[in-house]
Amino acid sequence: MDLKEISAKECSCGRVHQVPIQEVLIEENAVAKVPKLLEKTTEFKKIYLVDDKNTKEAAGNELKKTLESAGYEVVEITLKEKEGDDHLVPDPDAIFGVMAGVEDDGYILACGSGSLNDLTAYAAHKMKKPYSIYATAPSMDGYASSIASITVDGVKKSYDITPPELIIGDLNVLAASPWKLIQSGLGDLLGKVTSLLGWKMQRILLDAYFCQEAYDLVEDVLDDLMDNYQSILERDIDGVDALTKGLIYSGIAMMMVGNSRPASAGEHQISHFFDMYSGIFKEPVPTHGIKVGVASVITSELYLRLLEEDFSQLELKHDRQAREKAIKEIYLEKAPKILELLAERWEREKVSKERLLAKETEIKAAIKEYENSLKEVEVILDDFKFFARDDVKNLNRDWLRKAVNYGFEIRSRYSILTLLNQLGLLEEWGTEAVEKLEAKL
Repeated sequence: MDLKEISAKECSCGRVHQVPIQEVLIEENAVAKVPKLLEKTTEFKKIYLVDDKNTKEAAGNELKKTLESAGYEVVEITLKEKEGDDHLVPDPDAIFGVMAGVEDDGYILACGSGSLNDLTAYAAHKMKKPYSIYATAPSMDGYASSIASITVDGVKKSYDITPPELIIGDLNVLAASPWKLIQSGLGDLLGKVTSLLGWKMQRILLDAYFCQEAYDLVEDVLDDLMDNYQSILERDIDGVDALTKGLIYSGIAMMMVGNSRPASAGEHQISHFFDMYSGIFKEPVPTHGIKVGVASVITSELYLRLLEEDFSQLELKHDRQAREKAIKEIYLEKAPKILELLAERWEREKVSKERLLAKETEIKAAIKEYENSLKEVEVILDDFKFFARDDVKNLNRDWLRKAVNYGFEIRSRYSILTLLNQLGLLEEWGTEAVEKLEAKL
């Protein structure tokens, strides 16, 4: 992919996209090319290498040795998880650990995946310094993100950051990463099936902004995943390559349009609801990609049911008082912000019966195009033993029902959940979809 070309011309959507990432390199033995890439990117000969005990063992030691052999001075900042935690948490203490170890005489290179990438990106942004990421697991689509998830007082919050200049991944390292991280990345990427469909439906019904190039970018990598997912089970290089690039290019598509619309819809609303309740009730939940994968089974089922409906028999119910009442009951102390969001989106998302009928053919054609993929989501997750995971089996069922029925309120994002709520079908269909999923757990 020529990232410079994306930023250099006006897109068919009418915008000139800004993609500050200079290069993405995902290949076998990529570690050998890191010194040359850094030489093109920065004049500094001192590298601040940020890792943790796991990523240090997986790739950090070899990366440090390679850089030192090429004449770089490497100052390693190895972050430690807190007592009682089995993983690094991207909280203010970890961020300070990066900032305290970095001076103005070097370049920041993170070696890790989700949490380590987020906290390094945030620290670099605060210090107004560029950074690059050496990816160690195909676990999430945030490598190319301009947003970092930071845990503050036990609650995940999103903050603006500057994306990395380089994204580098050695396929040998990525293929050897923990299986739970590969599962998480797979779940996140499979969620693009319903997020792409949701974006197209939003454009059809609401005339919302849509970029065909960003859409095609995600669709292409999703198709590649569908063709290669069996090889990921064997940790084959081609499959891991498809998964990793799929996650990275999904992030680039979000960067192109300036928001998460190409890669986030109803399945992510369900996941975000779990994160919110986790913060309120101080109970752990699965990682982002695992939640998104599970939620995608439900949103796929909802789309398949909608495909069979005669829209002329459906009735739209725009009951603002009922939604406000539900928000106050379900969102607890978060309700005031959600009510503000409802006020902002109410008129924009109020679809008429005439509009729905006029767009029935177009909506069903979009769903039909994805019909096979919608059916494959559950099959693929089954092959990857998603439903055998303890954290999936132990999902809080009450939270799951609430997430499906009310999660659409959590973001200003028109999704299949929003439409079904307006049609008065969400509670019935959502409950049945959850019960069908529960039978697998």
